[in-house]
Amino acid sequence: RREMVKVSAHGVVFILVLLWSALIGSIALISPSLILLFLPFEATRRVYRMWTGFVAQQWFTIATFLLERWCKVRIVLSGDELPKGEEALVVCNHRTRIDWMFMWCLCLRLGILDTMKIVLKDSLKSWPAFGWAMQSFMFVFLARDKSKDLQHMEDVLSYHTSNHHPLSLVLFPEGTDLSPTNMERSNAYAAQNKLPKYKYVLHPKVVGWSRSVALLRDTCTAVYEVTIAYHDFEEGKRTSEASLLAARYPKEVHLHVQRHKMALLPEAPAELEQWCRRSFQLREKRLQQFYTGPRKFGPEVPAPLSQEELERAWRNCLLFWLAGSVVSGLALLLLVGWAWTLTAALVWVILTRLGGADAIELRMHGEQGLYRTLLNKGPAE
Repeated sequence: RREMVKVSAHGVVFILVLLWSALIGSIALISPSLILLFLPFEATRRVYRMWTGFVAQQWFTIATFLLERWCKVRIVLSGDELPKGEEALVVCNHRTRIDWMFMWCLCLRLGILDTMKIVLKDSLKSWPAFGWAMQSFMFVFLARDKSKDLQHMEDVLSYHTSNHHPLSLVLFPEGTDLSPTNMERSNAYAAQNKLPKYKYVLHPKVVGWSRSVALLRDTCTAVYEVTIAYHDFEEGKRTSEASLLAARYPKEVHLHVQRHKMALLPEAPAELEQWCRRSFQLREKRLQQFYTGPRKFGPEVPAPLSQEELERAWRNCLLFWLAGSVVSGLALLLLVGWAWTLTAALVWVILTRLGGADAIELRMHGEQGLYRTLLNKGPAE
């Protein structure tokens, strides 16, 4: 029997501000730029990518402000001291359904929030506002069909790298969160393949990881091996969307980051896959020590982004969303504002049915896209 979802005014405000900013981002800010996707010019494509990247950075920044100031979640970094703004493959364990939100907090501190892309479930693409925006951010959406997912990942990452887009990819090799059902499946897989059973991580899906390294080896200079752990609102109760709505936020989120030079990673796929497996074996031990010991990974290390820079980023994004809210609110006082909102929402629904703005961008401007194909053919002789 399912428990009733508890609701708190504090949690509702948190969700509503996220939703409102996502609506402004997708409807008011990104929708007008969608026309640039259909123009056969490199300059307009670049403008679209730069603009959507800027909106993404502002939206993720307001989310980190809400998590850390409104929800009062303390972010604790440990491990290696890291450079600022380094393009990297960020690989993390997947304890909860909302780990990716705290990856925003990490990427902000690393100075790579504007270049961050996340590998997510394809179903998230259809979420109103949130999913619409993430389509334009060109995230990597996977349908959990290996025959299609590997090719789609290659298409998206190759599109970014071939067009020299700065890129830092956030990847969860486990593919899903640490729910009891998923843990049972992981243990069954371990028993079938004579592997150790885990308690704090799942056995990773190593093929996607291996392919990501191969595709990003020439552009990302490092792999950041991240272990995430929580001081939960109630110890042993994993954070979820429902707990956020109930204002049951984690007290602390610990992020232990180890930097590995990309050039030192093995090149053979089998060796890369084994590297990933060993990485999760070490995470299991590290997390066991965390949850059965002092609830810390080690000495806290300073973030590449100073506290002053962090506060400045939050102030600037608050001004940005305040201005956007005022203009959007005034527009909704007029009939034309509602007409635009409904039209833009309909356009997003249609684009989503066609595969999403990300798929449209690949079809128009990708290596096998319409415009690239026409340019390669050249004028008829």
